[in-house]
Amino acid sequence: MRQKVHGSRHPRFTTAQVVYGAMIPEPDYSDDEREATVTKQAALISRNNQVNASSPAKKEKDVGEGNKGRMDENGLIMPKKLVNPCLESTEKKSLHRELLYNQKRGVSVLNQKTELQKAMEKHNDKKVLKEIQKEKEAALTPFQKALDERAQRIEQLEKAETKDVENEKDKCEFQKIHAKVRAKMEVQ
Repeated sequence: MRQKVHGSRHPRFTTAQVVYGAMIPEPDYSDDEREATVTKQAALISRNNQVNASSPAKKEKDVGEGNKGRMDENGLIMPKKLVNPCLESTEKKSLHRELLYNQKRGVSVLNQKTELQKAMEKHNDKKVLKEIQKEKEAALTPFQKALDERAQRIEQLEKAETKDVENEKDKCEFQKIHAKVRAKMEVQ
């Protein structure tokens, strides 16, 4: 591995040592040892597969154990189902646990009510509002009652006036359009 560098003052150093210094150590393995290790591992794997495939009693025992039970008749490992991170999340698990707990207790988490319950609540709310309004009216003095009646009359008069103005506008507009149509028909 040591090569002489041409034109260098230090002929005993390699180019790697000149550039990087003595930082790169020599490898502590040989290529022959590496190939022997790989072939030994392959031989062990094939022998294990043959033993697992040949003994039916051991297959039945291994079915309950982790990876050994996932072998098919050829000795190949069957694929494992992928993990869904959404289903594995702790937030999803705690929410599901809480929903199951509330369902066992009979608590409706989503506030889903039947039509009858909704109608009864609406009816009860109207009843309570009427009672509150009656209490307010009972507490009013005669002067306040007269002021309220007068305010209501004024509001009704204003509403009637706005309706009349709208009706007149509609009539005027109708008359204008009618006159235009009549003029066009006379010209033809």
